[in-house]
Amino acid sequence: LGVYTLITFKPLFAFMAYHNIRMTDLAKKTGLSVQSIKTLKDGEEISAKTLNKICLALNLEIKDVMRFE
Repeated sequence: LGVYTLITFKPLFAFMAYHNIRMTDLAKKTGLSVQSIKTLKDGEEISAKTLNKICLALNLEIKDVMRFE
């Protein structure tokens, strides 16, 4: 059995690219480490608390940050 990523954070990174927000900018806004944000890009698991911090910092809903593929 292989591991498949069902959840992707592509919407978040598309939003960040469109608004010219760097990972370091998001880290400062959320209080998260840059490494935690890189974890998203690598498709690894994150906590609901981390997801909540990102949504609040960018004024986004969960559907704007992640999606199922």
